[in-house]
Amino acid sequence: MTRTTIDFGIDLGTTNSAIARLNGVEAEIIKNDLSSDTTPSAVMVDRRGRLIVGQAAKQRGESDPDNTCLEFKSQMGTTGQPKVFAAAGRSMEPEELSAEVLRSLRHDVAKRTGEEITSAVITVPAAFELSACDATRRAAELAGLTHAPLLQEPTAAALAYGFQTDDENAFWLVYDFGGGTFDAAVVNVRDGEFTVVNHRGDNFLGGKLLDWAIVEELLVPAVAREFGLSDLRRGNPAWRGAINKLKLAAEAAKVQVSSAESANLFVELKDDSGQPFDFEYDLMRADVERLMEPFIVRSVNLCRKALEESRLGPGDIQKALLVGGPTLTPYLRERLADPREGLGIPLDHGQDPITAVARGAAIFAGTQRLDTVAAAPAPTAGEYAVALEYRPVGPDIEPFIGGRVTGGDTAGYSVEFVNPESMPPWRSGRIPLSAEGTFTATLWAEKGRANTFQIELTDPTGALKPVTPGTLTYTVGVVETQPPLIHSVGIGLADNEVDWLLKKGTPLPARRQISLRTTVGLSRGQGEGMIRIPVVEGEHHRADRNRQIGRLEVNPEQIRRDVPEGSQVDLTLLIDESRLVVARAYIPLLDEEFEHAINLQTETAPDPGRLARDVAAEKQRLQQARRRASEFADPRAEQVLARIDNERIVPDLDKLVDAAKVDPGAAITAENRLRDLRAATDEVEDELEWPALVQEARELIPAVREVVRDRGKTAHQSLLETGEAAIQEAIAAHDADLLRQRVAELRQLALRVLDESGDLAFLAFDELRTLQPEMRDQREAEQLMATGRRAVETNDVATLRQVNAALGELLPTPPPPPDPFSTVRRSR
Repeated sequence: MTRTTIDFGIDLGTTNSAIARLNGVEAEIIKNDLSSDTTPSAVMVDRRGRLIVGQAAKQRGESDPDNTCLEFKSQMGTTGQPKVFAAAGRSMEPEELSAEVLRSLRHDVAKRTGEEITSAVITVPAAFELSACDATRRAAELAGLTHAPLLQEPTAAALAYGFQTDDENAFWLVYDFGGGTFDAAVVNVRDGEFTVVNHRGDNFLGGKLLDWAIVEELLVPAVAREFGLSDLRRGNPAWRGAINKLKLAAEAAKVQVSSAESANLFVELKDDSGQPFDFEYDLMRADVERLMEPFIVRSVNLCRKALEESRLGPGDIQKALLVGGPTLTPYLRERLADPREGLGIPLDHGQDPITAVARGAAIFAGTQRLDTVAAAPAPTAGEYAVALEYRPVGPDIEPFIGGRVTGGDTAGYSVEFVNPESMPPWRSGRIPLSAEGTFTATLWAEKGRANTFQIELTDPTGALKPVTPGTLTYTVGVVETQPPLIHSVGIGLADNEVDWLLKKGTPLPARRQISLRTTVGLSRGQGEGMIRIPVVEGEHHRADRNRQIGRLEVNPEQIRRDVPEGSQVDLTLLIDESRLVVARAYIPLLDEEFEHAINLQTETAPDPGRLARDVAAEKQRLQQARRRASEFADPRAEQVLARIDNERIVPDLDKLVDAAKVDPGAAITAENRLRDLRAATDEVEDELEWPALVQEARELIPAVREVVRDRGKTAHQSLLETGEAAIQEAIAAHDADLLRQRVAELRQLALRVLDESGDLAFLAFDELRTLQPEMRDQREAEQLMATGRRAVETNDVATLRQVNAALGELLPTPPPPPDPFSTVRRSR
């Protein structure tokens, strides 16, 4: 058959992947060679260079971790840490490994259906960075998928659950807890279309973290205790094989305790001397639930944040759609349903959570027309061709289409559409073609099935003429409107600020153009002076709190002549529906535009040593914030600290830093969690700034009152009352910036009163005396000081002001304003 739409959808997962095909209104999973719905995302290369994908590769990971690779999805978009398969001496980047999984899925389709596909929709986590999306595109190309639109996983899940829904106006929450990533998306369904209202997610929160928690907190201590193995830990390269075996055993046992109180693990290991021994362990459901708790807490916090930002509460959400293998866990479902500790939203688990994303991707694929049918096919002799413009899937039961018939003289011709499967058969009636062969028509379709319309072309006598294609298919179903940009995208500036180019929630496709100035000169043909502008993705106002996803670059080799420092560069950034990025740089001085001006492959796995130092420094900053929070007893700061503790960010970081010595994936996860910790500690410090500011304001008011009472005038008293009232209003509004401004205004009033009374000159002189060692000309400074001291003794305010001005000129920087509340008081 000749397909007019893509129809195939792929869930390219962290632990497992799957492919589905749309048939009518149902999406069916294409099973692999083992008749399984899913294929493990695992790759092995043996010593003869043979490449194996799937279950066999995953099983070999127990005994041969040096020649197998799993869970590489978390490294998509990074470079510099390829997997080296030791036996064959072959190295592969994350996108190359993903390409092998995609090839395996294509092979399954060919074997099961006989169809060689070159197009498929591929899902990515909504939280995926733009660099990871670009890596997924490259993986698709390497796998022979020349046309592969990308779809956000929550969107695919919503399609799987709601393709044929009758809901007219409802909000849903997609709770997608996968093997390695988590997405929470608020979806609004209205009039047969749905929109992603808001999203929160974490690319490094998934079921594999629970597997590692079981290994590190239960199994490793039990093995070490029973058999006395020395320094058995994830970060010790000597025990890599043993740790990997325990990890795979933990994953299998974790699944078993979802339906039983305990599961027995049996693993063959070797001791320090290489002697084999058998390790048995009874994994209890209660222990797994305890270890799962911090991951649930983090996922719930992300859901609540997504709802809060959407100005919605649990009562506004009709249902939560469960997606991902961990959502099969009874404990997780109980926690989510709890209105106090969870979400308190009705749960919908009517779809298979493991394959929902693949089936949703296939449904979306059915809405995507293939490029091969976008233009009218060349008709053969005696045949006509029709080029059609329409949506293959839509909410309307009376869809509107347009088209044009080519192939010869069409004067007096008509076109008619027939739906033979409706009862009775529906006909559009003959629609006359225009002089150019064009037409428009309104069809009638039934819900619940794919409607295939026959296309009948008749000449002026009513005789049927052959036309290609002879049919079109339309399905009534829920469709997505424009997808939103999940994270804001900007460029990092020299002062650690961010110039945001496109904000979160911007409908895609999106385009933005900005003008910048070069900070270095470019010399034609030389390797120095490259324009490099960091591109960041996130929401934090500090550039280093966001993830750097690439760089905008113009190389000296690309330019025809020198470009001096300060030259204008006009940058145009385009992001399409798949979140794929194109950047162009135009330099007016050269009157030349440079394509592909963005490098999305710049971030590598962090160095373990640097990572350990950064984590230690951040833990120290957190401790300081804890002490200050305890001093002020600020409830908002305490709430953020409780969240840090409940999500176990610090203990997780400690384990990840150790594991980073042997596992690049752990290093990338650790860096992401470190970024979370930094942002959370920033939040604590921001909250603590408020009580300190309030305390400063409340201490300032009586001091200014004293200055105004002793030295002020009636007008000053009126200004004091106004200033005090303004401070109280700012405190009531909990507005830090406004309070800071009001405090400065009140302090300025005190300085004004002291200046008019003459006291300010004496305070300023006292301040300048302490700064004498910093003055450039010590001889002149001493002469001025002597003059100043005589002016103080004689109460000569005018002379003292002149001395102060001259002393200020001798300082390398302007002197700070004098303290109007110095303990030194002059009696005049």
